[in-house]
Formats: sequence, C-alpha cells, structure tokens
Amino acid sequence: MVCRVTRILAPIVLSAVAACGPGATPEPAPTVAGPLPGDNYAIVYWTGGTIRHLDTRTGRDRPIVHGVDEVLLGEASALGDGVGIAFRRGDSTHVVAIDTDTGAVTVVHDGSGGAMHSMAWLPDGRRLGVGIQGDGNDGIKVAEAGTVRDMGCQAANRFAAWRSRSQAIVHDRLNFYAVGASDCGTLITVSKTGKIEPQYAPSGTRMAYYQNRSVTRANRPQPEIVPELWVADYDGGAVRVISDYQSRPRNSRWSPDGEHVVYEVVSRRWANTTHLITYAVPTDDYSYIAEEKALGVPNDFNACWSPDGRRIAHDRTYARSSGQQAYATRQVVVRQGAGERVVLDEVIGEPQSAVVAATVRCRWVGPRHLLVSTRDGQRVVNVDEGEVYAVPADHVAIGVKVFDHTR
Repeated sequence: MVCRVTRILAPIVLSAVAACGPGATPEPAPTVAGPLPGDNYAIVYWTGGTIRHLDTRTGRDRPIVHGVDEVLLGEASALGDGVGIAFRRGDSTHVVAIDTDTGAVTVVHDGSGGAMHSMAWLPDGRRLGVGIQGDGNDGIKVAEAGTVRDMGCQAANRFAAWRSRSQAIVHDRLNFYAVGASDCGTLITVSKTGKIEPQYAPSGTRMAYYQNRSVTRANRPQPEIVPELWVADYDGGAVRVISDYQSRPRNSRWSPDGEHVVYEVVSRRWANTTHLITYAVPTDDYSYIAEEKALGVPNDFNACWSPDGRRIAHDRTYARSSGQQAYATRQVVVRQGAGERVVLDEVIGEPQSAVVAATVRCRWVGPRHLLVSTRDGQRVVNVDEGEVYAVPADHVAIGVKVFDHTR
C-alpha cells in the first residue's frame, strides 16, 4: 500500500525567548501554546548563529548555545534522547552534548580551529564517546549524565563504536583498537592497511570495508580499479567478500546489531540506476528489489536502518521529462522485508543526477519516525500513520525526540 503525506502540522510558537547575559534586558515572558494534537517533538536546531531548543509540548523555544558560526558534526542517539554537536566559533572549535528532552547542555571540549571530531552514542543514549584529533590535546572523551572524563587513550584520537558499557572501538591513523572503556586498555588491534572506508556496526560486533581490485577489460588498454565490499568480525577475523567488482558496491550501512548490512549496487539492466541489497551475515543470504514500477525504473539509494533494526528507509528517484525540461520525482520509501511503503513524494524541477547529488543523509529519529530533508525544509514523518511535522525552512534540526500522540 502506498501511504501519501496528507497532514502537516506547523510549530505552535508565537514568540521566542532571548538569552539574558550580564547587562542584558530580559524580554517579556513569551506567549506560548502547546501541546500539538497527535505527536509532539523536542527539537535541537541551528538557526541564525544559535543552537536552540523547541518543545512543542509547551511551545517553549529558547536559545541554548550562542555563537555557532558553523555546525561541523551532529550525531544524535538512536532514540533521539541526546545529540552531540561539534561546531566552529571564530577560530576555535567546541563540542557539546545536549539532552534533547530538556535542552540541558554539557560542554565536552573547547579547542583549536583545526580540530576534527568523531562521535558515537551507546544504544541507550546515555553515554557519548568523542574523538578529538589535530587539536594538540588529542584523545577520547566520554560524556555521561552531565559529566565529562578523559578515557585515557594515548594513541587513539577517533571514536568508532561502543561494544558495551565496558568496551569501545577507537582508532588512530594506522589501527583500530577494542579497548576498555574505563582506562582505554587495549584488548584487540586491527590494522587499517588495505581497508577503504572501514565502518564498524553500531554494536561494535562487526566491520565492513572496501578493497580495490584491479580488473582488466578487453576493450580498455589499462586495468580498471574497482572496489569490492568485505565484512569481518570486530577483531578482523572471519573475513569474506560479499559484493565483488561486477556490482560496484558503495554506501554500505550496518544494522544496529551488526547482523545485516545494506548497500548500493549499479544495475546491470538499467543505465544510471542503483539498487539496494541487504546481506544477512549469519545466514549468508541476500535480498533485493529490482523491478520496474508504475512511474518507471526506480533508482534506490541512501539507505538507513531503524533503531530496532526491523526496517530500512531510503531515497528513490524517477527520471522524468516534460519534453522541454528534465525533472525528477523523489520518494522516501520504508521497507520491511519484501513490503514497502512510500511515505513522502516530492517533484523537483532538476535532472535526476542533481537530485541524487543533493540528497541529505537518511536519518531515523526513533523506531517510527524519519527526519527528511526536502526542498522546502525538513519534515519529521511518522512512517506508520502519515503524520508530518514541518520544521521551519530556516531551522536545521540536528536532534529530534518524538513523543507519540501526546495530548
């Protein structure tokens, strides 16, 4: 069944609260209204150089972090309880952890403008691991319950995943390390040599990466270098290739438990088309959908897993033409097994290639909602019931927590 988006709720906020500092004159108390009918939302968003917190249950919209010139990285927990944000302020960089429900801010790191960051949340959203590199104070920090500590890593300065509350996966330029979360004591070392775009599952149980293969073709004088997709256990063992050079795999994404991986392949039947393949590691089984639809040949890409691992969402485009102009129909699709549902339609007056190139990373915000970027701003979509919340176009939502059917 195809589910069309039929309802959009505008945020009910009549005025906002300005921050008060020394010498500042407080604004009058805002007039607010809430909650919204149906779903409600706590949203951490960036606008006008400020990170703000909106709670539609009360209508309260307030600034929580000032002087944000650029958001460098935003990483929300699986269920939306917390969001980690790295940002630039002038010639410095900063990292904060924010409780999405309350808007409480914890400063994780203040550093130089050249610093780079990596982040991962525990699945329960209560602990954030942050890697800091190129800062002069490189290392790993952990934020939890409003406190921040140094994990004690000497070499590693990048954070990949949590294996449990007591173990994490961290890395440096040369290796990955499974370490103790209390003191960064090394348990396992895995070399990065030969691994392109290595990626650990959120559970820290397995890794995926690409390896280049040199392929000689009869119609080409020089060999062609084509990547193949490999998976392995977290310690580098049980290595296997799951997609060879003929499919040109790319953009792999792990399920939360590390049992499945979804990735894109180039269609062997249709030009300028990609399909999605899901691979089950324990059973060595593959599943995919590659068939023509009512609108034509679908181009499927940009997949992501729901936090419970039951479903994937992805983008789909159809190349169209009016005779005078090439344009594209873009859909957001939710798939469970062989069943699928279209949860958002958007007709865009640009060629399909331009639409694909401008696509924003697929993101779930809880097990039943997606944060979708459209040409008219972001939308929080209830994929089961079709309810949609329209984020104002000048707001960039970084973290969203959904409260189902709050009244």
